[in-house]
Formats: sequence, C-alpha cells, structure tokens
Amino acid sequence: MIAFQDDTLTLFNNDFRAIIDDLDFDYIITDPPYNIKYKYPDYDDYLDENEYINMFSFFQARKSVIIHYPEAIVNYICEGIGKVSKIISWCYNNNGSAKAHRSIAFFNCNPDFNKVKQPYKNPNDKRIQKLVENGSKGARSYDWINDIQMIKNVSHEKCNSFTNQIPIELLERIILMTTEEGDTILDPFFGSGSLYFACKNTNRKCIGIELSSKHIDSFMERLSKINI
Repeated sequence: MIAFQDDTLTLFNNDFRAIIDDLDFDYIITDPPYNIKYKYPDYDDYLDENEYINMFSFFQARKSVIIHYPEAIVNYICEGIGKVSKIISWCYNNNGSAKAHRSIAFFNCNPDFNKVKQPYKNPNDKRIQKLVENGSKGARSYDWINDIQMIKNVSHEKCNSFTNQIPIELLERIILMTTEEGDTILDPFFGSGSLYFACKNTNRKCIGIELSSKHIDSFMERLSKINI
C-alpha cells in the first residue's frame, strides 16, 4: 500500500521482504533495526539470529550501504549479504551512550572519497595555498567521518515522536560519495524519513518502505513542519 508519494518519494507501508523484488532502484541506503529488543510502538525489534541474518539476504547482489554497529556487520550482515566492499567509521559524541561510533558498510559498491571535499587542515601551507589558487575546493574525504554528530533533543532536526534518528547530513555525505544525480535510492527501514530529505537536497529519488504506521506518522509530522 502506498502511504505517501511526491516528486521525490514513493513510500510503502509494508514489510520490505514482500515487495522488494517488484521495485526498481539503484542503491539501498539504510539504518536497519538493531535487533536489541527495543520496544517500538507497534512492533518488537527482535528476531532470532537466523531470521535476522536471512533478512539481509534480500540485499544480496544489490548495491547497498548499511549503517550499523561493527559487531552486527561482522556477525550478521556480512553473513546475510556476503563480502563487504568497504567499511568506514562514523564517530560522534557519545551523548551518554557507551557507543561512540558506528560503521558504514558498502556492499557491491564503493564510496568515491574525491566526490566530497573537506577543508584543508593547514590552509597556511604554501602548497595548499597554491592548490586553492588553482581552484581546489578542499582535500578528499577520509575513510572516517567525525564532523557530523548524533541528533540531540534540542536539534531543529529532531522529530519528537521518533528515536534514533540518523542525521540528514550523514546520509547526504553517503549519497554524494556513492550515487549519481537522478539515481533512485531505497530505504527498506524508512523510519522517520531522513533519507527523503537527503535525497531531495541532492537531487535523487527515493523509495521508502516502513512496516510501522507510527513511524510513517512521524515522517508526516516532519514533512508538515517543513511545508508550513
């Protein structure tokens, strides 16, 4: 069932496993449920180990980027999808949590670090000044990200009815490193819809699939605030 559609997004209220083979897209970029028994409003975040691994088998042979903790990528996601192409780290202020970083794993694709430039660390260096004079806009990105923080309760981006939001800027960074303008990106765990805003900002299309009607309500709440 289509829950929402506009020029950027087609959003389905469904289990992605039931419809993914019928969809046309270029990449998967997602932050999946962590399977840690978190009590969501209308479903439980808990599958047995084999079912959790099998869930990721639907990503096999598809260009996929998955944000998760490193242990889960090694023990479950690679088991379900297969060989990982590249892993980079997203490091952030832990905000009271015991975890201070997550991994971003690329399957069947690779990020191009030259597509996203970072400010030079030593702009007074004569060699750097020469590069800038010749039109350089910065250095290539590294295989770790530490300039994007988790969403805090006081952030203008925070959706009050949703937990564990992925920053839009992080998704934009991944999109720019990995995809091309006009590509269609699937998020099979759409949540509060951060991918929608990242795709809109980078001229990509997206397909969202979300099992929870409560999470779709959270996305519509975010959307309404922007469209006011």
